Amino acid sequence: MQKSLIKRRESIIVSTIQTLNAVGLQNLSTKLIANQEGVSEGTLFRHFKTKSEIMLAVVDHFSQYDDAIIETCGQKNFSPLEAIRYFYNAYAEYYQNYPEITVVIQAYDSLMCDPELSPKVSSIIYKRSDFMIKTIQAAMDQKLIRAKLDPVVLENILTGGSKEICLKWRMNKYNFSIKEKTAEMVELILNGFMEN
Repeated sequence: MQKSLIKRRESIIVSTIQTLNAVGLQNLSTKLIANQEGVSEGTLFRHFKTKSEIMLAVVDHFSQYDDAIIETCGQKNFSPLEAIRYFYNAYAEYYQNYPEITVVIQAYDSLMCDPELSPKVSSIIYKRSDFMIKTIQAAMDQKLIRAKLDPVVLENILTGGSKEICLKWRMNKYNFSIKEKTAEMVELILNGFMEN
């Protein structure tokens, strides 16, 4: 019984992501999610009390690999530059293998307007950026990247570029490799800021 409840919750999360990807955040409704899942709205509400609770679960699902990506950088004993490359390329690979999940990152601004979701979304954004800022600072300390650079600015450039590639990938119906474009972008930016 407990296992089927867990499976149903996960299935509702996946159905929500699929529905969100198809109709957008503004048009998302529990009725559409229930239709996608093939259940009644009543069944949906046995697992989640509100639409915001469903979206909170979706945001959690979106960030499920954050800790693993960050831990891998430490466990593999990557240099700071290797960690930067791995970090952005790991997310690109996640998106390449699960294109629908990218709807969440593209909905961040709207999700921040929901008082129930805003703290969770903020924590995801800051956890990712804090890790990258510390990694960039380590690269600067090791004189791999120019020392007079603000690590926050470089993190903004890398993350902004990554999000822009993701948006254009979605707009173009996933017709290019987000992994290749992201790796190319990261290399180009790092090469521009490396110490000679």
